[in-house]
Amino acid sequence: MKSIILIILMTLTVSASENIKWIKTYTEAVKLSKKQKKPMLLFMNREDCGACEFMKENVFIDEMIYSYINENYIPVYVNIHKNDAPKKMQVKMTPVFHFVRDDNSLIQESLIGGKTGLFFLKILKAGVTEY
Repeated sequence: MKSIILIILMTLTVSASENIKWIKTYTEAVKLSKKQKKPMLLFMNREDCGACEFMKENVFIDEMIYSYINENYIPVYVNIHKNDAPKKMQVKMTPVFHFVRDDNSLIQESLIGGKTGLFFLKILKAGVTEY
């Protein structure tokens, strides 16, 4: 019985974290950013990153967060080991969130590490204001 409950909870968490409409390549995101006139939220992550998993399982499942991201950003989800982001945005630690214009310039300072939902939302809003 515990196994069934665990599987159901895991399925719900995965489904909820997929509410963000992540773009998988930087190149595609730039095209959408230009077309939709929205900034990009570039989520640099890697496998086995505890803080990345924290963001996926605790922050990105919050409707207030994923709704704001989908409405105001072009969300880009890339692995630090294999991606097409510009060299100046490459990182060695994760997670890193870059707030980017369609000309590859940063809107504000990049955010490093996992954050709470309310703090992350505040940073997201500041990025849109600066854009």
